[in-house]
Amino acid sequence: MNDRNEVQFREWLTLQLRARRMSLRQVALRSGVNVSTVSRIVRGERRPTLRTAVRLARVVRDTADESSATRFFGSLTSESIDPVREVERALRADGDLGDDDVRRVMRVYLSARRGRTNADSQVASQRVSSP
Repeated sequence: MNDRNEVQFREWLTLQLRARRMSLRQVALRSGVNVSTVSRIVRGERRPTLRTAVRLARVVRDTADESSATRFFGSLTSESIDPVREVERALRADGDLGDDDVRRVMRVYLSARRGRTNADSQVASQRVSSP
């Protein structure tokens, strides 16, 4: 694993733990990975093996499998990113924002997305119904 992919995985894992309000001890117990190993991975003092990364990913993702964990080892593409999830992850990673703040910002964000989607749909339907 190269340094860039290691950093991506570490950042992803940290965001997931924060978003789910999971402690290192919880993820260690559920994954079977030693808590000190998890701690060193999160702090960047240890590189996870693919097997360890998959075990950690399975704990923090509902439907994780090896392919979802490996996206952090060099196969991340723009098509595989869900923008709504990425916005929520970024907001939850901001330690200055509480749950209520994240909900408020997400409501505005989703409203803006819906507004654009609805406007795009209206324009498309007008084109279809025009003689």
